[in-house]
Order: sequence, then structure tokens, then C-alpha cells
Amino acid sequence: MTRDPVLGDGYSSHRLDLGSDEEGPLVATLIHREAGPHGEAGTHGAASAGASSADGTGAGETRPPILLMHGWSDYVLDRGLMEHLGRRGHDVWGLDLRKHGRSLLPDQTPTAVDHLNRYDAEIFASLRHIGRGRPPILLAHSTGGLTAALWAQRHPGTVAGLALNSPWLEMHLGPGTRRLALGPVRLLARALRRRPILPRGSDHYARTTHRDYGGPYDYDLDLKPARGHRLPAETLEAVMDGQRRLAAAGPLTIPILVLHSTRTRIGPRFREEMRRADSVLDVRALAAAARRLGPRVQIEAIRGARHDVFLSDADARARALQILDEWLETCFPPTPTMETPDGMTPAP
Repeated sequence: MTRDPVLGDGYSSHRLDLGSDEEGPLVATLIHREAGPHGEAGTHGAASAGASSADGTGAGETRPPILLMHGWSDYVLDRGLMEHLGRRGHDVWGLDLRKHGRSLLPDQTPTAVDHLNRYDAEIFASLRHIGRGRPPILLAHSTGGLTAALWAQRHPGTVAGLALNSPWLEMHLGPGTRRLALGPVRLLARALRRRPILPRGSDHYARTTHRDYGGPYDYDLDLKPARGHRLPAETLEAVMDGQRRLAAAGPLTIPILVLHSTRTRIGPRFREEMRRADSVLDVRALAAAARRLGPRVQIEAIRGARHDVFLSDADARARALQILDEWLETCFPPTPTMETPDGMTPAP
């Protein structure tokens, strides 16, 4: 691994080679928080506001690793969140999927994928690096949350739990919308493939989050454009098909946390109330889908949260971190380790 050029000191990144497709080589990027002498890698960097917390670690204790997964037209960027988790004793990783963020190569169609199962290759490679004997918690946002839930359904035992940040589990207005739209979208995807299916999005979300647009955070607008990348037709079909498959699958038995805003504010014109609401997804539809994931689902609506609850104003971000910490502490309490005579601490 080499120093990650996006997050900087204390973070390394590793290129995962995934073969090729019609557009050339395919890669994903695995990011790792490198623990320093005191288990910390610093606290500066993108999206660090409001991320401070008391160190929850203890001598002779281990906690499960955590793998962050981003959403559509996005990348792993929240250094503040990764620092927070690292200070609490978690081994923290992040994954930029193929054709997203650090993994987007020249002449590739951003975000293009014809089936969400394609991402199995980079998830499986990431788990090998983390260690097959250490199932991680997948902390996944938006489309990444859908991908993570599908992975957990099809590969039981490979992950310890899911923490889903506004996961795109269902279309706006619920499954009826998806059922009506999937057929036409599928026909268009076969004809258009990687060409865009919808007009370019608005900059409403960037206006609530990015400093250049009046928001509190800083991130790379080349990797996460203010209006998003153009949405390929085949990617929309892959998402809707993934939602269909997830709804038809059996329940998950692992612990699941779902965080989302209390309200949705979507529209053609920017309104100030979008700064404290989800301006991307229908929170009622995603919460209803989340309740069907399994018997161990905890769903938390956070007042004032944005689509990415960890890129919300300080009060909502702090509340999201508090809920995440409490869930981790309850469902994954630290495991004591045994001290050997020479002072070394073996794996539990």
C-alpha cells in the first residue's frame, strides 16, 4: 500500500485489479487508516467537523474492523468519521468501487455497472486484505448500502453487521413505483447501455454540504461532482434490479443499523429547508424497506440530517455518531484478549 493522496498522512491506499471490460482495465481502491504509536492518525482533513469523541478503547480489547462503502457518484472521503472510529479501537478501511472516485480511469464511463453483483469482486478482495478471520462491519451509504445488504444476503458469515447510512433500498414512493418503472427502464438500458438515462442532476445537495456552495465540508468536486455524474441507463437498471432482489430475499440475521433523516425535501428549486433534510431519497420508502431486512434491525430517524447523515450540521452529525457508537457498543462489545508471558497480545 502507498500513502493515500486524497486523505493524506496516516492513510494508505491499495489498487485492486479486477480484470477488464469493454472500456479497458478495471480497478477498485482499498483505503486503510494506519494506526500511529497511540492508535491515532491525526484529526485534520475533509469532513472532520464534529467528529471528536472520547477514546472507547481499552487495553487488551479488540473490536471488529469497519469497512466504509460510498454511494453513487461518490467516494470514501470522510476522514473525520474514520478518525472517530479509529480512536474507538476499530481497524478502519474504505473501498472506492470500480469507476468511482479514486478508481475511475480515463475514458471510463463514471459509475457504469450492469449488475450490482459485479461489485462482489472488490468486496471479496477487500475482505481478503482485512483478514478472512475478521468479518467486518460494513458502514455503507446510499447505493453502497443496497450493495452491502445484497452482499450480506448472498454471502452469510462474511460480515459481522451492517450500518447503513440513508441506504437506497427502494425507489421513491415505494415498491409500486419500482414495479411499474423496472420494465421500461430495462428496455432503455438494453438500448442505451452506458449512455445517460436522465438529465444531469441539480446542485441542491452540494449547496447544503460543500464549502464552495455554502456548506460546511470540503471534498473533491472532480471525484464527487456537485451535480453528480451522468447516470448511465444500465446503472439505474442495476440499482432497481438490486432493490427487487433484496425485497424478494429472506431476512438477514446479523445486527443492522439504519440511519436516515426525519424528512425528505426534493424539488426543482433549491429551498433552505433542504439543508436539514434528505434532498436525494424518499426517507419513508427507505425506512419501510429497512424494516423488512431482518429481525435485528434498528432504525433511527435523525432530526436535521442530510442524505449523508455524517455530512449534516454539527448537531445532527453528533447525534448520528452517538447512535452509531451506542449500537457498536451494544451489538459488538470489545472482546478481551489474553496476555502471553512475553507481553505479546495474541489474536482472540
